[in-house]
Amino acid sequence: MVVVMVLAMASASLAAVPGAPGTLLDPFTQTELDNNWITDRQFPSGEVNSVSAHGRDDVAAIGVVGADRSTAGSFYYFEGIKKVADFGLAVQVDLYVPAEWETAATSPLNVGFWTSDDPITAYPLIVFRNSATVDAGFYIWNTVGAGGYVYSGVDVNYGDWNTLSISLDPDNDTVNYAINGQFAGSSFAGSDAIGEVFLNHYNDGDRDYTAHWHAGFEEITSKEQCKKGNWEDAGFKNQGQCIRALKTGKDSRV
Repeated sequence: MVVVMVLAMASASLAAVPGAPGTLLDPFTQTELDNNWITDRQFPSGEVNSVSAHGRDDVAAIGVVGADRSTAGSFYYFEGIKKVADFGLAVQVDLYVPAEWETAATSPLNVGFWTSDDPITAYPLIVFRNSATVDAGFYIWNTVGAGGYVYSGVDVNYGDWNTLSISLDPDNDTVNYAINGQFAGSSFAGSDAIGEVFLNHYNDGDRDYTAHWHAGFEEITSKEQCKKGNWEDAGFKNQGQCIRALKTGKDSRV
C-alpha cells in the first residue's frame, strides 16, 4: 500500500514549475559518458554505454546485473554515475519506462535521477520504484531530517519517455519536483545552485535490467529556433517537423 505524505509547498513559484524547463544535460555520447561522468557508489555492473534506443540517439544505457552485486555492503547496492558541474537552478533528464516495469515486482526496482545542491544542504531526487511492497510509480525524496520516499501521484508514461525535472527556489529554501510537466511536490533545499547530477540504479542481487536515459530536447518557442539548421540541434528530422510541432503543440521528436 502506498503511503502519501504531504510536503511543504512554495507558493511563490509553483505555477511556474511545470512550464519552466530545466538545464539540459549534454547529450549522452560515449565520449561524454567516459570523460565527464564518474562512478557514484559502485560503477554499474552492466556497464554504461551510449546507444540508439526507443527512437532516440545518444541514449545512456546503464545496466544492472544481479549476480554481480557489490559485496562491499548495502551502501554500494546502488550503482551509478554522476557529473559535477554548475547546473544553475534547474536540471532535467528523460527516463524511458518499459511497460513491464508496471507489473507487480517480487524484487525491488529503484531507478533514480538524483541531485545535490551547492553547497550541499539536501539531496533531491526522483525515482521510479516498484517492488512486492511498493506500488509502481514515480516517487520524490523528502529532504527533511532522515528523509523518505513520497509517492508523487503523477501518471507514468509506460512504454515511453518521461521527463523528470528538479528545480530550486532559493527565495523559499525549496526544491520543486516536476514529472512530465506536472508539479509533483516540494521539500527543503537551502542553496541556490545544483552542483551534482546522479543516475543511480538499485541492484537487489537478483534482477537484471537496463535503464535508458536521454538528455531531452530543447523547448521550441519560436519559428526562428527552427531555422538555419537549429531544428537538427533540437532533435527534429527537418525544419518542417520543427515548425509543425510549434504550431500544433505536438512534439514529434520521440
